[in-house]
Amino acid sequence: MEHIRAHGGVSAAGRMADPVARWLRLRRATVAVSFGAAGLGVFALAVGIALRETGAWALLILIGGFLIVCGVIAGGAVSITTRLWNDRLRAEREPVVIDRTGIVVRGIGPIPWGWVAPPERRRIRVKNDIGGVCAVMPLTEQGSELVGRQQGWWQMRVGPRPYLRFRVPCLMLPGIEGLTEDETMQVFAFAHQRFAS
Repeated sequence: MEHIRAHGGVSAAGRMADPVARWLRLRRATVAVSFGAAGLGVFALAVGIALRETGAWALLILIGGFLIVCGVIAGGAVSITTRLWNDRLRAEREPVVIDRTGIVVRGIGPIPWGWVAPPERRRIRVKNDIGGVCAVMPLTEQGSELVGRQQGWWQMRVGPRPYLRFRVPCLMLPGIEGLTEDETMQVFAFAHQRFAS
């Protein structure tokens, strides 16, 4: 904040925002559980085949086959969709620039101060996207309209699109190397107060 006050802006190294890191951990856990279920299915299938002559043990063949199919399909689908997000995830580490012209985050911008409101925490309900409680700067009506005119990859880097909505309602605050989410919110609140007028 002192640097912004003294020099009229700041450029800092970006880091993965907390909601993105949580989303990525959840994806990795889902893949691990899915492939773990497939591994358990292989074990159950082997035991079922070995003991198929002993009555009820033959059911393990069906159970094992079901676990293998479900585990591989679920784990594979989550792995593939996570890889499709690699460009967005790499963009999280792009430099964050805050100055009087606007904000540059995730390689997009500058996003003018007139497009965003002061930062706040907001619960964002999404399907297959980064969501939950996020530190965001809500987009103004003009900002939402202008972001809606941008290309899809550009919109995706601004923030998640809530479930059953066509417009991105807010800019998800980036992570800044060396700052917590609360400190990042304080920096953006200070810059908004200073430059938005």
